[in-house]
Amino acid sequence: MFRIFILCLLISITAACSEPVDYRFGFSAEESDRFYLVTAEFDDYMNVPAGIIGCCLASGSASASMFPEKYPRKGYFVWHDKPADIYYHATLNYPKNLKVIADDLPEFISVTGFQGKVSKKPKQIYILSSITSKNEVVSWISNRGIGGPYVKRNLIELDRAKGEPFVPEFIKERRRKKALQAKNQTDSESGK
Repeated sequence: MFRIFILCLLISITAACSEPVDYRFGFSAEESDRFYLVTAEFDDYMNVPAGIIGCCLASGSASASMFPEKYPRKGYFVWHDKPADIYYHATLNYPKNLKVIADDLPEFISVTGFQGKVSKKPKQIYILSSITSKNEVVSWISNRGIGGPYVKRNLIELDRAKGEPFVPEFIKERRRKKALQAKNQTDSESGK
């Protein structure tokens, strides 16, 4: 009975000490439909759904809601530049005090309606990542996903990195299979 009491006490202390974290990821690119985001991985364990990303920089136009236990320390991104047909990858390192930065963002943003009426909306924390036309990846933290002339939000750059070209493993495997097929076909033709 005493063990059960201690176990319940430890669980309640742990639950009381862990503060929930609520934020969303947003992805975009400087040029619409040019880039395909293959991988967006945070802290080596949290993969966010990826795909074709559209306009514009620092926009959460393609977003995913997650409820992780903490803010990420790093992000790893892989993307395909379709016109150049090149894959890139880059790692971003986020500040250790990302939760403090998020907590310090204003609690409300101003949104101007079509008739000019300004209203206040509660903040929604976003970690926004964008790919630039120079094949860089940039991340920001913001109190709203999409900004613009009608939405006054705060945007703080966290890190940026130049993408390094590379050949993904699935492409290497595809090339190996094609080379093996060509070799087998050549061998069978020479054996006739």
